[in-house]
Amino acid sequence: MSSSMLDTLPVEILYRIFDNLDIQTIILSLRYVCKRFYFTTDSYNRYNFNFKSMSKPYFRFICRLIPYENVISLTLSDEDKTRGQISLFLSLCQIEQFTRLQSLTLLLIEDIHLNIFLNYIITSSLKSLSISTQILHAYQNSTTHLSSVITHHSLQNLYLNINDKDWNGIAWSTNRTLRYLRLVNTITLKQFCIILQHYVCLQTLVLKEVSTDENENDIYPSAFQQLTSLTFEDGRIEINKIAQCVSFTPSLTYLKIIGDGNLFNTSFDGFEWEKLIRTKLHSIKKFEFFFIILTYSNYRARNIELLMESFRTSFWLNELHCFITCDYITNSRKIMLYTLPICKTYFLYHIDPKKLSITNCTTRINQNDMNNVQQLELQLTKDVNILPIEKIESSNHFLFRNVINLTLVNNDEWPRNSLNFLSNILNLSNIIKLSLSISFHPDHTLNTVSNINKLLKQTVNLRSLLLYDYWAPDNFMTRMETICSMILPNIKHLQIRVKNIDDIKYILEQLQHLTSVTFEYAQILTVDRQEFIESLAYLNRYPSSWNSQHALHIWLRNKKKIIP
Repeated sequence: MSSSMLDTLPVEILYRIFDNLDIQTIILSLRYVCKRFYFTTDSYNRYNFNFKSMSKPYFRFICRLIPYENVISLTLSDEDKTRGQISLFLSLCQIEQFTRLQSLTLLLIEDIHLNIFLNYIITSSLKSLSISTQILHAYQNSTTHLSSVITHHSLQNLYLNINDKDWNGIAWSTNRTLRYLRLVNTITLKQFCIILQHYVCLQTLVLKEVSTDENENDIYPSAFQQLTSLTFEDGRIEINKIAQCVSFTPSLTYLKIIGDGNLFNTSFDGFEWEKLIRTKLHSIKKFEFFFIILTYSNYRARNIELLMESFRTSFWLNELHCFITCDYITNSRKIMLYTLPICKTYFLYHIDPKKLSITNCTTRINQNDMNNVQQLELQLTKDVNILPIEKIESSNHFLFRNVINLTLVNNDEWPRNSLNFLSNILNLSNIIKLSLSISFHPDHTLNTVSNINKLLKQTVNLRSLLLYDYWAPDNFMTRMETICSMILPNIKHLQIRVKNIDDIKYILEQLQHLTSVTFEYAQILTVDRQEFIESLAYLNRYPSSWNSQHALHIWLRNKKKIIP
């Protein structure tokens, strides 16, 4: 559609188009197409300010340009790529002026800044709130304000990833608006019941795990009927503990469990899960899981078939319609037992010729089973070279269609067939973040660099590159010219290990297109933040830097003009 055609559209249609665009596209591109677009961007009142990956100059520009009352969603981040963003935001803006804000996300916020926002939230009309705090920078306790926030009169969706000291001190009281609650922390069975007692309209609860003891069964003998969806993720799987929880939630229609455990209990027995669901969850319609099970050294592959027999009953196939796969990874003595389509966004792909895979329904063929996977990790071993090439090349679809975050591990010579293999299981042009945990062994350095260059040319939309070289000889990464030669202009964030201040300065001087860098360094290397910033004044890039856990995070201003 040409710009002249867009110019004739009613303003309501333009607003709808803006609803599906990011803030940078609207303000830095469309705004300057024509005079009408310029004024439309000023009147548009449904802005989503997502600053999670925003460059520093654009951040300043947008904060000063758009009227705060036109913003309905705000995301601020102190993650590695934008360290210091929340502090800068508070120096440029007054959060109280965001009078129409409906959604607020605060990523890795420090307690000293969190309290400022909590004061605002208590008097706001927010419907959605997401908070994750920094573990290492807990300046003051936020428990009192958090207790008020979680009972806020308009809040419908709440996500919390906070320090344990804050979590354990929260005073719970009744909330009649909250529908969705996600907690990254482990909670007790008592806290689980208290949440259900006070959040009388809560429909969906997502948490890590629930710790129990023998005396907690009788705390709340009655059931809570409001909850219909329950998810346990990234915790230890113990069927007895989960049974205690679901005994309080008989109205569940959806249950999802992601976690790990071992074979020394019945937590991975299909007959036991069938018994639990039949006796306690009469309304269940969908059950999804992803279990990682550690085995013992002399575990026999034939036991996998016995395990899968417990999931081949009529209950699993005809009533719940659960299609289940069991992968036995012989090299790591690990079992992955999961429902299809896969129910998690992260997947560790094992390249193991001896891998044994069994399903409970051999007739199932679905090309969309891995569509939920957005983050993929795999180790590039020599086994890639012996995979049947003709089988890979004959594939007419990607196994992982929606992966945007790729992690590759290689501690030996880079396999010659790796790029061909990767190109056939996922769309490399979709990758936004690439992490390389690699070995620059002197005998393989040229081959490794060559293959990385080929890979980077395929990942045309790459924005973040993380280089981990913990197996490298001490002298390699001092040759920063080799590294800089690989960093293409599309890459905006770089994470790399350095040995000294000269390495840091060299990268900042050579890679002018970067908007943020994380430098990892040895414990013996100390960096004075203020002295370092002053030493880079000649670059005219206005860096902000923060030290944390032997790393220096720098958020930069580049020399590119903001306005076209």
